[in-house]
Amino acid sequence: MKTIIAPTDFSPSSNNAVDYAVELAKLFSARIVLVNAFPIPETHYEMGGSFELMSTLKDVSLENLNQLKEKIQMTNPDVVVECVSDMGHPYGVIDTVSREKRADLIVMGIVGEPGLMKERIIGSTAIEIARNQEVPTFIIPEDVKYHEVNKISFACDLKRTEKTDLVYVAKYFAEKFHAELEIVNVDNPEEEVTIEKAVTNLFIERKLMGVKHETMHISGKEVDEELENYFNSHETDVVLVNPKKHNMFYYLFNKSITKELAFHSHKPILAIH
Repeated sequence: MKTIIAPTDFSPSSNNAVDYAVELAKLFSARIVLVNAFPIPETHYEMGGSFELMSTLKDVSLENLNQLKEKIQMTNPDVVVECVSDMGHPYGVIDTVSREKRADLIVMGIVGEPGLMKERIIGSTAIEIARNQEVPTFIIPEDVKYHEVNKISFACDLKRTEKTDLVYVAKYFAEKFHAELEIVNVDNPEEEVTIEKAVTNLFIERKLMGVKHETMHISGKEVDEELENYFNSHETDVVLVNPKKHNMFYYLFNKSITKELAFHSHKPILAIH
């Protein structure tokens, strides 16, 4: 773990996520790359005025980034902080910087209390990054402060998980945090236990040898609702999910319930691939 990308629009929610990223950087001895994407000027401006406006926006963005950097290093002088400012849509800028800096982790904020506009603008970028980036992505609710991670809950559908790297990634983070790993699966009461699922269970047990872990099976037909209820009623420090296509979390991340989980769970969500 060498590089953590911390996008910010200087709002309270993103600054809170930056604080979380700083603690992770200290834990992992990693550098932080602060990223700000400023908007493209409207095309109706005259060419000269447009260039001047772009230059002004760039200067303001860099000034704010450097102020944030100074604030971080006042109390954390050993943390290496870089600043990147670029014009464009936040997703595109974050994607480019993540590739150029070879990011190991992205840490983004999300507002604590949902509203239609907040969900569409603030929530959508974090969800889009978590869904589409191969880089593990933390989504940090606005009211969540960093504290020692003792337990990680991995929402896993147990469908051919052995064909992916998910268990290895989950194990990696459990070992990094020196945390207990909880595998949480939702079983449909109308479905029979299959040999395939039994094989996956055995695979997980073998691969997690040496890591403190347990498997929790929840019974219910609505996977998203069962997971939300479980994580809201059980103590955990991080919720681990895999929002990829062809499994239940692809559908979970395309339903409004995902934003409900991110907004209301009051727990950091770590998306892995």
